[in-house]
Amino acid sequence: MNTIVVLMDSLRRDFLSCYGNDWVLTPNVAHFAARSTVFEQAYVGSYPCMPARRDLWTGRLEFPFRGWGPLEPGETEIAALVKGAGRTSMLITDHYHLWERGSGNYHFSFGGVEFIRGQENDAWLTDPTPVYYPAAPEKLARHARPGSWERYCRNSAHLDNEEDYCGAQVFQQAVKWLEANRTHKDFFLMIDSFDPHEPFNPPKPYIDLYAQDYQGERVIWPTYGWCNLSPEELAYVKALYAGKVTMADHWFGRLLDKVDELGLTEETAIILTSDHGHLFGEHGLIGKPWSAIADSNLYEELARIPLIIYYPGAAPRRLNGLVQLLDLFPTLCQIMGLSVPGNIHGQSLLPAIQQGVVPDRSVALFGRYGEALNVTDGEWSLFLWPSGESNEPLYWYSTQPPVYGKLQVTGPLEASSWGWRYPVSVARGQSSSALYHIATDPGQRVNLYDRKPQELTRLIKAAKEHLKSIGAPPEIAERLGL
Repeated sequence: MNTIVVLMDSLRRDFLSCYGNDWVLTPNVAHFAARSTVFEQAYVGSYPCMPARRDLWTGRLEFPFRGWGPLEPGETEIAALVKGAGRTSMLITDHYHLWERGSGNYHFSFGGVEFIRGQENDAWLTDPTPVYYPAAPEKLARHARPGSWERYCRNSAHLDNEEDYCGAQVFQQAVKWLEANRTHKDFFLMIDSFDPHEPFNPPKPYIDLYAQDYQGERVIWPTYGWCNLSPEELAYVKALYAGKVTMADHWFGRLLDKVDELGLTEETAIILTSDHGHLFGEHGLIGKPWSAIADSNLYEELARIPLIIYYPGAAPRRLNGLVQLLDLFPTLCQIMGLSVPGNIHGQSLLPAIQQGVVPDRSVALFGRYGEALNVTDGEWSLFLWPSGESNEPLYWYSTQPPVYGKLQVTGPLEASSWGWRYPVSVARGQSSSALYHIATDPGQRVNLYDRKPQELTRLIKAAKEHLKSIGAPPEIAERLGL
């Protein structure tokens, strides 16, 4: 069977009509969901962008062991399995992190790659084009991290028509690839779209859908952390994001139309998902803040993701039960008839798609390396931080030291029964442990950490058992006081 995976970066489930949104236009995703399996309780594993992709590429949970980094040498990953089976694979993306120092080898095993240049902070153009955003320098910090704004202006100066935008180009290239490669048997097409990730700068027709009357400062790239936007500015940012979501929906629809037009619908499985969400003022936060700058707990808006899978011949259904992004690796293996490696942490979703039988998972663990351990059973959600002010001792388990971000290696490479480890230190703050009953408090407003000891004990025990089941080194549990 052919397989298409569409990964849209920062796509919030509650901005999609198929997950209950009543004001953002997403008709194509809604039509797709109506003939697919919709997972109601899908969660991230490792967070944010590249750690999430490593979970998907390998089926292994990254964040307990290390943070943002490349695939390990010799690691089993989905594109390599497809290549080993003698099948055609293709990656079409504008996600420039796939090429960056410290993470840039995720495309190596694909049979073909199309890279659309110019998203966000992509080191692409150097032309001395004028900065078209008329803001005083002291205001730029509200819109982009230092040094990024001018680069984005150069990269996007050529955007005259919707078809020129990176997100649109990704799906146009996917359509062209399908037209030229439709005769390949059991192909694998991976579409990794940076949209609707910020900067939130969709073409004007999409802005007019949600913010036609706004007269204030054009905030399109608010910096992560505590939200310092006015109510009007915040509403405008959400409107711009909604415009990007609707634009992504439009081009996703073009892809679905092409699959139908080419007669591939009954022989092609299609997966739509995201790596995480984005905060728009919820909990007083914006973006995807880390602990050095703000509260970095992984609230539902960040951690609970859309996951919709179309499988030819399977009855449409909506399913509860905990599933995670890392489950897509064994799911893809089974869909494509490949052997599932025995050292993975994910569970195949094919039984859920075909028979409604979701994986037997008591809890889902998710988090950012070096920060809290986040645990949910679908009813309760726990953010568990190390006691005290220090997040150390902290170890990085890998064949190579960290090269992305501000982690500092504090000692020599050490050998352990879990492989090589590097003692590391990072300048981070400390958020507070919290417990929420998300079944009745989905907005996570009432912290019950000190009021529900039985639930706290139960989740901590389940988390400890889950860490042990995936082979996590014991010092991870010790650091968290488990």
